[in-house]
Amino acid sequence: MNQINPHLERLRLLRPVRGRLAAGLLCMAVAVAVQLWAPKAVAYVMDNMAALAGAGLPPSWLLLAFGVMLLQAMASALRYYLFHSAGLDIVNGLRRELFAALLKQPIAFFDRHHVGELGSQLSADVQSLHEAMTIEAASALRAACVFAGATAMMLAISPLLALVLAVFIPATLYMGKFSGHNFRKHAKEVQASVADSGKTAQEHFSHVRLVHAYNQQPHSLAKYAEAIARQMRLQLSMARLVAGFQGVSSLLTFAALLATLWLGSVLIGRGQLTMGGLAAFVIYSSMVSDSASSLSSFWTSWMRSIGATERVFDILRSQLPAGDGAATLHLSGQFAFRDVRFAYPERADLLALDGISFGVQAGEKIALVGASGAGKSTIAALLLGFYRPDGGAILFDGQDANGLALAAVRDHIAIVEQEPSLFSGTIADNIAFALPAGRAGMDEIVAAARLANAHDFIEAFPAGYQTLVGERGIQLSGGQKQRVAIARAALRNPRILILDEATSALDAASEQLVQRALDQLMVGRTTLIIAHRFSTIMKADRILVMERGRLCQQGSHEELMRQPDGLYLHLMQHQVSLAG
Repeated sequence: MNQINPHLERLRLLRPVRGRLAAGLLCMAVAVAVQLWAPKAVAYVMDNMAALAGAGLPPSWLLLAFGVMLLQAMASALRYYLFHSAGLDIVNGLRRELFAALLKQPIAFFDRHHVGELGSQLSADVQSLHEAMTIEAASALRAACVFAGATAMMLAISPLLALVLAVFIPATLYMGKFSGHNFRKHAKEVQASVADSGKTAQEHFSHVRLVHAYNQQPHSLAKYAEAIARQMRLQLSMARLVAGFQGVSSLLTFAALLATLWLGSVLIGRGQLTMGGLAAFVIYSSMVSDSASSLSSFWTSWMRSIGATERVFDILRSQLPAGDGAATLHLSGQFAFRDVRFAYPERADLLALDGISFGVQAGEKIALVGASGAGKSTIAALLLGFYRPDGGAILFDGQDANGLALAAVRDHIAIVEQEPSLFSGTIADNIAFALPAGRAGMDEIVAAARLANAHDFIEAFPAGYQTLVGERGIQLSGGQKQRVAIARAALRNPRILILDEATSALDAASEQLVQRALDQLMVGRTTLIIAHRFSTIMKADRILVMERGRLCQQGSHEELMRQPDGLYLHLMQHQVSLAG
């Protein structure tokens, strides 16, 4: 695998805004030209002070100088705006690109990364490129132009005096290069600590009710304080590096100035340099020193941004597995598992499914039962393509899922979960989420809500379908959230329906309303029911009994109840005893 150049990888982000950057560079060239002209004007005035003492500077000169300074001010302002706006475009574009890349990651990726960490990558990590790639990069380009122009001017004034800076400037540039590696390493550690503190805060905010219920505010504060303390230590370490770099740079700058003044005074005494020439040379040398420091500072900042965004570009470079099949499919709803073996990536030594084989006909209702951890939800996860089997095959209408486009398969599947996932928008938005943006009309949304027995309670709200549900649907009751989720599934009109403990968390009254909605939704659809409750299991055409990742029994309720040594009978008897 070829090593990717991190510098070129980030510079490619400039391509969409190259026109704006070119205009900014033009403005910068104007500003630099004026800056390089100014010391020559100062030298002329100083060397001709006696001639100008009586009449002063001609008004035309003053007017010209004012016009030039106005031009420089306008060019500088326009340069700043062009580069800053380009930087915002780059950052926002990179955030969109990163968000899209994150959404396309397999579910196993999200099993390994916390949502707070991903949020930090979208905000702090990407933001670190903003200044480095535009404002600071423009300043570095300006510094390079000033450096070259001022060096040429100094050589024209006094080549001997220019040799003094030949010692100090390379030292400053080398120091910047030497520091770059350390800045990159520290920046990566700092960004990781920022992500960790964000993850800690997000996690405790997400479970704030539990924190309050158990009076764990001090514990939460201690966890966050620990994360912040580590972040502070790393940031202080970075600050010490920057402070040391700036201190040495400042020392080199003043040393160069002192050496220039000493040698300049010697040359004036010999008649080899005028006072105005020395003044102009000092100004130019100051420009060169400042430019060298700016270039070194930019290099350290650039390396810092590369370190801070390594994780971002790792994600953008990642190649995601995808099926090679057609983008659209026409599935009947038939599917099968053939000797499927699977272990979760974070628990690779423990099989969640061990040689599972079964087939489901189109329109058939299958119930999966078994103790917690038996592998029921894992089957649903594999059916949705959240993970790939480690062995065996999953077939849709006789076709291996590995040869089908995953998105096209998912177009035919809908899921209703035990705890419905709702966004913080309106009820209508949450139902319409079943289809691509703009595809769902209000009539279709209402029809789906009616099928889910949700229309009446939605209309009872003052805002109706435009009612905001709050974060994770907190403004709705459990039964209401479940019926919104059922309406969403109905709007999708799937061939395969997955019900993952869809009624297990509801009270008896809510369960009846939700169950009636589910009964309507299941009509004519292949349905995979994951459930514990006897009333739900009874509606299945066939029951698959699972134990420790294996399929140990299958058949109708009556058939399984006639097997006295079977796990199914034991599970049903246990449920009856709990109900009693």
